[in-house]
Amino acid sequence: MFNSELKIVSRVAKLHTASAPIYRMISDFSFMGTITPPDDKVKILSCDSDSCRISVQGGGEFGMKILERKENELVKIGNDEGAPFTFSLWIQLKEAEAYDTRLRITLHANMNSIMKMVAQKPLTSFVESLVDKLEQRFNASNTTYDTNYEA
Repeated sequence: MFNSELKIVSRVAKLHTASAPIYRMISDFSFMGTITPPDDKVKILSCDSDSCRISVQGGGEFGMKILERKENELVKIGNDEGAPFTFSLWIQLKEAEAYDTRLRITLHANMNSIMKMVAQKPLTSFVESLVDKLEQRFNASNTTYDTNYEA
């Protein structure tokens, strides 16, 4: 079976804070539990600053690792050897002005055609829910986050 690429690009979100506190959170897997959408199908097993191990119902257990960090601009995440397909997840930040940072998430996945048909909708939903969760966390009306957040 031939592999094909699946590319999912999220909408651009507007986060009401500077890029630095957002970057500190997304560039450290230790805080994965605070931004991942609650889902009975995905369980976070363990995380440290550079890697995270998760279990997906019906898909097994695999890990992710941070491949690249560009301070206050970009975090690239990739799979480890145990993933059912290869992927990279790019989280991009662009500070438009003070307390106005734009965020976009792009997922590149390489999988066979059948898996692509099955996975496209749940992966799109996952990417969009990550954007929603970050937008909620860094919303101007949200008083539960600290702009001086230190990872």
